[in-house]
Amino acid sequence: MVDDRELAAIAGDTYVAAPTWRAGDVHALFTRRPGLRIIAVRGTTADPSDWLRDLSAMPAHDRDLGFCHQGFLTGARSLFAEIIGHGAAPGISVRGAVLTGHSMGGAIALLLAGVLTAREMSPRAVVTFGAPRCGSWKLHRLLRRVPLRLYRNGDDPVPDVPWLPGLYLHPRALMPIGEPAFDPLADHPIAAYRRALAAIEETC
Repeated sequence: MVDDRELAAIAGDTYVAAPTWRAGDVHALFTRRPGLRIIAVRGTTADPSDWLRDLSAMPAHDRDLGFCHQGFLTGARSLFAEIIGHGAAPGISVRGAVLTGHSMGGAIALLLAGVLTAREMSPRAVVTFGAPRCGSWKLHRLLRRVPLRLYRNGDDPVPDVPWLPGLYLHPRALMPIGEPAFDPLADHPIAAYRRALAAIEETC
């Protein structure tokens, strides 16, 4: 069984490795570990399409997930279609996989978990690093039986956005790690999450 430090490393790999699936600007990497299948979704890059997706924060209603961040929802739906439409051919099964991602990738991973759960293909777990809010109460209820670990490093500001009172919320309480940096934005990169998780492991 992989630990969350290794999942953070895999989430980091999505920024440099060739994706297994690509749905426009949404990239996802499939990898295996002993007895485990992992899907990692890439976070925001310098690609303007990624920034436009981040900023498309108006709520959109989904029949399975309820009201969600529009940009992340379209990304999750597009990725789901790509996985089911083309990714199954090589013998890749997504049922019972662990989903992970950093930043936008974590938000899309959570929504993808909701789509899979609604189709009785629930993931084994979802582990995110610095993910923004992406859904509302319906997603919260849908994922209530899925193990979720949503990490926030230091004073990383990204998990606090977007903020719409009574609408966007995290489907589980955030798990604080790390010591705040002088600049809160320095707490957001996946490398900062990897360092914080490594420090926890060293003290255990």
